[in-house]
Amino acid sequence: MYKRGGGVTRGFGYWCWKPQIILQTLQQMNEGDVLFYIDIGCEFQIEGRKRLQEMIDEIRKNEIMGVMVGGHHIEKVWTKASVFQHFGVLNDKHYTDTRQIASGLVMLCKTQRTQAIMQEWLNVFYHHFELVDDSPSPIPNDESFIENRHDQSIWSILNKKHNIVNFDGVDFTQMAVNPEQHPIVTARNAIYCSFITSSTNSTANRYLKVMWIIPALISKLHPIRSGRRYARTLKKFLLHYSFVNKN
Repeated sequence: MYKRGGGVTRGFGYWCWKPQIILQTLQQMNEGDVLFYIDIGCEFQIEGRKRLQEMIDEIRKNEIMGVMVGGHHIEKVWTKASVFQHFGVLNDKHYTDTRQIASGLVMLCKTQRTQAIMQEWLNVFYHHFELVDDSPSPIPNDESFIENRHDQSIWSILNKKHNIVNFDGVDFTQMAVNPEQHPIVTARNAIYCSFITSSTNSTANRYLKVMWIIPALISKLHPIRSGRRYARTLKKFLLHYSFVNKN
């Protein structure tokens, strides 16, 4: 998608396609089937298959579940004030001062309730696109505000509105430690060389298991776009080095 006056938008339309493809997929499923929407770059760890089945059971019980982002991702830091105002929660700390919910992992059963929530998410893109894009908020943001997180900001507010039960983000960030407890890893691996499989052999790859912590720490210390970009670039370099060394 393109901005008016030229230029490509972030996320091919600020990730407007995400609730759309979730809805389309649900329409092709049977009632009660479980759907995992998982961002590209995530990986599955086979050692965690038992835990994965337990997660599926939890999703069936709760109908829909998300994932809380790390502790420094407080909603008012990553969501512009006009979003809070639109949903009538501008001064509600249950929304503004709690952890944001990631939009990269959405897990749900096909039910009337879950389809209605996905439709509500999509409708914001249709009717209130200014809440999703990078346009400034017409009312002042919180003094801690850094940037709006687009589809994630909307999903996070809806998640809290509907009192959705969520997994902790820590459950999806561990690779080298206790893989049986972490079936899905948010590796953000965009070079199509599995971090999990490429970090099992050779001395260099053993170092890699430790080195992956560095970009994670950078992201926490510098939670801005340039910091996250640097962290991802470093991780790609380490993964590429591992792949070349392995072969």
